[in-house]
Amino acid sequence: MRPAILDGLNPEQRRAVCYERGPLLIFAGAGSGKTRVIVHRAAYLIENGVVPSDILCLTFTNKAAQEMKTRLRGILGTETSGVWAGTFHAFGAWFLRHEAHHVGYTRSFQIYDEADQRSLIAKCMKELNLKTERGIDATIAWIANISRDTLRDISKIPHRLRFDPLPVIALYEQKKRDFGVFDFADLLTVPSSVLTAMPPVRSRYQNRFQHILVDEYQDTNTAQYTLLMQLISQEANITVVGDDDQSIYGWRGADVGNILRFKDDFPGAEVIILEQNYRSTEDILEAASSLIANNLYREPKRLRAARGKGSRGLEIRELYDDEQEAASLAHTVDELIASGKSPAEIGVFYRINALSRLVEEAFVRRGIPYKVYGGIRFYERREIKDVLAYLRIIANPKDEEALSRCINTPPRGIGEKTLSELQRFARSRGKPTALILKEALEHSVVRGAAARGLKEFLSLVQVCSSGGAGSDIADMIEVIIERSGIKRSLEGELDGPDRLMNIRELMSSASGQTDLTRYLEEKALMSAMDVDAGDAVSVMTLHMSKGLEFDHVFILGVEEGLLPHSRSMDTSLDIEEERRLLYVGITRARRDVVLSWARVRAMYGRESFQIPSAFLAEICHST
Repeated sequence: MRPAILDGLNPEQRRAVCYERGPLLIFAGAGSGKTRVIVHRAAYLIENGVVPSDILCLTFTNKAAQEMKTRLRGILGTETSGVWAGTFHAFGAWFLRHEAHHVGYTRSFQIYDEADQRSLIAKCMKELNLKTERGIDATIAWIANISRDTLRDISKIPHRLRFDPLPVIALYEQKKRDFGVFDFADLLTVPSSVLTAMPPVRSRYQNRFQHILVDEYQDTNTAQYTLLMQLISQEANITVVGDDDQSIYGWRGADVGNILRFKDDFPGAEVIILEQNYRSTEDILEAASSLIANNLYREPKRLRAARGKGSRGLEIRELYDDEQEAASLAHTVDELIASGKSPAEIGVFYRINALSRLVEEAFVRRGIPYKVYGGIRFYERREIKDVLAYLRIIANPKDEEALSRCINTPPRGIGEKTLSELQRFARSRGKPTALILKEALEHSVVRGAAARGLKEFLSLVQVCSSGGAGSDIADMIEVIIERSGIKRSLEGELDGPDRLMNIRELMSSASGQTDLTRYLEEKALMSAMDVDAGDAVSVMTLHMSKGLEFDHVFILGVEEGLLPHSRSMDTSLDIEEERRLLYVGITRARRDVVLSWARVRAMYGRESFQIPSAFLAEICHST
């Protein structure tokens, strides 16, 4: 046995690595060395005679798969070259390259990504004479994908569409077959259907992969689970590693029940719990454990710290309002950086994207470098730029870029061709395009639907401009989103509620302000002044924080209605996922965590009185 395989492992890790044969469930708590265990287990199997090509390692990201291969090579050298390691979707694509002929495809099929899928769906809608408003194609794509990921009937998937999406999806499926393409959901469901329907094929793959190791098993959806079950041989040499306390993707189909039902799927399975945490201090883990213990649908476990208490541990801050919350955060971060802490070791998390606006503004004022991780900065978000374009054209009719962005947002029949005609007409008159719209209508430069859309747009701009220089900008934004159709359009989009909340946050920033030119200047400078240095504070949603770690973690808006989110308070299972989300955020911290809440927060364009999240009381029992 090579020393590198077992050196440095604690007793639980060693048991997991050295388990011989049969089903094995490893509950790996946050910071417990999960990746190390699964890599060393694969190395142990190879060292003890298992042929590398008999091992299948399934992960959730290409990065994790590559890390697994790199670590294996570091331990065993070139002897790992035959191990198949990759994501579920990569495995599905590899499988279909060999077996697609069973479903009438050639091995040269193409794979449609998200953009390709949405584009084809939009074409299907147009072919069916359905109005293709922005974002509707994404909603239909989500319905098609979630039904396959969860193996639920499409008709049972709730949506906000004003029409039946089934004919669109049926046409989309037909065109995929005609074109010889698969989309990402197909990479899971089609291999599963082939394995189910064809026992000889199933037997061949079960014999091929004698040992299967699955990482992040708590994040598997029903389609992944079903595919996996078809690959497991009678010997059931299946090892799954995961943490039910970190299952936070139920909204996209992940089923925490898969890991909790493992013992029912494989009676007599060995269960090993990794509770030794190598990341956080004892006081952080005490708080996290106290919080998550309130979940009933979980495997009992309690993390133990490999090191003692920290200097600060966990702090709960109560602030007067959200502006004070952001200012307090920026002040503390500034002090940390001034004391020599690297900005890269600081993470700022929140439940909803709208909370980033005040954080970004506070950081810009203090010159703190930051990066919105896995997302878009507040003033660069599509819906924000749309609304600001309306304000810009009201403030300055010469702003051709603003006009181009808002004149057909949402779609009102003024396409690129119509806009070009209007611009040519404007040049012939020697005026900005926005100032010849009424004249263009009188001269019938545009007709039909485009003319009707142009009248609507012109009417909206005139209404907003008529209030004069003293108009409240927040009220102006309200008129814009209502009369332009932006609000109605977003309500039909998959992420529409979140985008509307961002617009409401923009309204909060404009409340009481009447100088439109100055307001727009401030917002333009906000975007231009944003610092995106390599060594920057990471700003992100709690969902994006999973898998990361920082010395210092700040979690904002720990209030009822935000965390837990108001849309996730219908059932106890929803509440439990929200609790897991906060647990994930807390356990990202190595040295200290600050949780904050504000008594007053500007929500939906108006101030509201907040109450602290019930989760804080659960944490306080340990602090």
